[in-house]
Amino acid sequence: MILLSGMAALVVLALVTQAGVFALQRAYPQQGKTIDVAGARLNVVDLGPGDAAGPPVVMIHGASSNLESMRPLGDLIAQHHRMILIDRPGHGWSTRDDLENSTPAMQARMIDEALGKLEVSGAIVVVHSLAGALGALLALDYPRRVAGLAMLAPVAYPWPGGVGWYNKVVTHADHRAAARPYRHAAAWSHPV
Repeated sequence: MILLSGMAALVVLALVTQAGVFALQRAYPQQGKTIDVAGARLNVVDLGPGDAAGPPVVMIHGASSNLESMRPLGDLIAQHHRMILIDRPGHGWSTRDDLENSTPAMQARMIDEALGKLEVSGAIVVVHSLAGALGALLALDYPRRVAGLAMLAPVAYPWPGGVGWYNKVVTHADHRAAARPYRHAAAWSHPV
């Protein structure tokens, strides 16, 4: 009886979760277009005049966020520049194939590929928070894409001690893989 009650509770919770996902997707529909890259599908919003004088600006949000957190500043810049907002893999409307594609180096490679498909080079890249590490790698590994890098409260180096236990619990069953990018400096280095 207890096992049956537990199973019923799990089914109810799964249905409630799916209803919540459906409601959120209706309330906040995808605003951009999807660009397929190796290992992910990236949501990208391309604003402003495509033929604007000066370099395009690419904005990449930080941890636990999505491109909408960069949208207010992006809308202002888009009045005079081509502005590209990107949901990082696994955030917002972007997806990733697996957790191994969470490292800053892998995300930098994916964003380089997406920018190539958008025919963007020589951009001013603006990164926030955890995107600091991937912004630095993007500038170092793909210099044709980056004319300048602005880092807003960046996380650019691994920190001792790793992430909190709660991050490991909520991200994935393989907790070692979830924490790997933060534990070892080698995960932040390049090339991949």
